Amino acid sequence: MQIERKEQLSLLMDGEITDDNFIDEVLRDKNLQSCWHRYHIVRDAMRGKLHNSLLTLDIANQVAKALANEDTYHQLAEQPNPNEVLVPQKHNLFWIRVKEVMAKVSQVGLAACVTLGIIAGVQYYQGQTEDSNGVPPTLNTTPIGVNLAPVGGISQQDDQQILEKRQYDKIKLLLQDYELQKRLNAH
Repeated sequence: MQIERKEQLSLLMDGEITDDNFIDEVLRDKNLQSCWHRYHIVRDAMRGKLHNSLLTLDIANQVAKALANEDTYHQLAEQPNPNEVLVPQKHNLFWIRVKEVMAKVSQVGLAACVTLGIIAGVQYYQGQTEDSNGVPPTLNTTPIGVNLAPVGGISQQDDQQILEKRQYDKIKLLLQDYELQKRLNAH
């Protein structure tokens, strides 16, 4: 039946039907009026005569109907009544304070335990045997198989050679001085 009405509405738009009873029916029926409006918008869009003012969306009525059908918020039975709020008693306040103090003491105790664990770990690793260079294994950052030179560019072998050369030169000077003293005193 609805399809027949829409067909008659389409014929009325095209000017092929002029039934006054159907026109009165369109004036009384909101669904046929909205269909009439949509058909005109489609026709204007197809002809390229569509104006932006015709495309206003009036959804306020639909939103109002949806809100009216919506369930309202019901208070839960478990919520406390504002008139029945209990005031804490004096002996309860003492235990609340004790609970707060114990919470803080337990936090300090936990921090002390962590600190003790760190100190014990450091002392344990310091007591382990040191590497051949005298560096504890935890602090040894030298890669294996690599000979490193000091920052100044002089290695320990060079220092040792320089020290031996100085000692040799010093002994050589002492011998020369001895030979010189011996010649002077011999005459």
